[in-house]
Amino acid sequence: MGVVALLASSLASARPYDEVVSSGKITVFAYSDYAPYSWIDESGTPTGIDVDIARHFGTALGVDVEFLIRGADENLDDDLRVNVWKGDLIHRKLADVMMHVPFDREVDTRNEFAVLTSPYFQEKMALVVNEQEHSSVETFGRFVTNPIAVEVDTAGDFFLSNAFRGQLQQSIQRGRTFADTQELFISGEVGALLASRAQAEWVAFSASDIESYITQPPMPGIVRTGWPIGIAIKHDSRDLGYALGDVLTELTASGEIQRIAQKYGVKWMPPELE
Repeated sequence: MGVVALLASSLASARPYDEVVSSGKITVFAYSDYAPYSWIDESGTPTGIDVDIARHFGTALGVDVEFLIRGADENLDDDLRVNVWKGDLIHRKLADVMMHVPFDREVDTRNEFAVLTSPYFQEKMALVVNEQEHSSVETFGRFVTNPIAVEVDTAGDFFLSNAFRGQLQQSIQRGRTFADTQELFISGEVGALLASRAQAEWVAFSASDIESYITQPPMPGIVRTGWPIGIAIKHDSRDLGYALGDVLTELTASGEIQRIAQKYGVKWMPPELE
């Protein structure tokens, strides 16, 4: 039993900078079904903005990149526990770095075994709108009588469910995944889709045959309309976090991170920190 416990502990241990470099490999967690940031394409290859950035991590450190692609758990705290410092219950598989972590100091404070660092992108909520369906959208009141798509159990879903005292409930078309939600817009079932700005831009970019535009009407009552995105590492792998932070700084300064985002139809926005 002691040997088994020791083995489980080693599988879930931190991998500081020197160990990652000497092993010749860095393991990077990215979310599945999270276009344009990360997903598995038809050939089975990880792709997306976060995946491309992670490949630069490997190049800068001189190591191979192994991707750990998983779906989101119940909340961010669970994601950090499963992917950064403890591992899943069966395989205890951990990543050396987790991509696309909302940079929230409260979350950072209450997760003592994970460190949130190096914001590299600013997210905002936005609508992608079919121009033939809606020539302009000034408020979400338009969707009291018009269908609108949103991914279930997201910030956008919570906002729409409560907006105008619940008057939009009959108009909301929820997709189980973002891909499902995107299909509602592309198929013409709905004339608008609420998501993060990057997701909205990706939908417009993917559905090039639909004349669409991106807009950000007022969202009274929403918890937050924007948030910076960073990475997370285990608490005793801070040196690795510093090294990856330097890579992100260089990618930003050189304009490479902007080019990566543009490849997916997304306009890169610098993180806005409090």
